[in-house]
This record gives sequence, C-alpha cells and structure tokens, in this order.
Amino acid sequence: MNDTEHIAESIGSGLRTIANSVTPLSAMPGEDASGTYVSSLTEAVCGVTAGIMAIANAISELAEAVREAG
Repeated sequence: MNDTEHIAESIGSGLRTIANSVTPLSAMPGEDASGTYVSSLTEAVCGVTAGIMAIANAISELAEAVREAG
C-alpha cells in the first residue's frame, strides 16, 4: 500500500467513524414515542426538545390558570 492509498483509507475510516457517531450505519430508522419518523440522532434530539417544549408550555398554561383562579 502506497502513501496515497494509506491516506485515502485513513480518510475513509475517519468519515465512517463520524457517520457512525451521528447515526450508526447499521441502525434502522423508526418512530419515536410521538409517532414521528426518526432516522438520525439529530432527529431524535429534536424530538426530545419538542417534547420538553410541549411540557414547558403545559406548565405555563397551568400557571396561568392558577393565577386566573386567584
């Protein structure tokens, strides 16, 4: 193996490692708890964030209802 082939193999290996850290290449896409299609770690994190925001909004609405009830 010459230097160019070694460099190309190293770059390819590095790119596979990066890709696997985002979404394992052997992973199958699926649905999360809300029924949303998820095929990457980024989508999964966004789904968690959306869920947390929904909880925060519900708490805010409850606080408003308590204030109005006096």
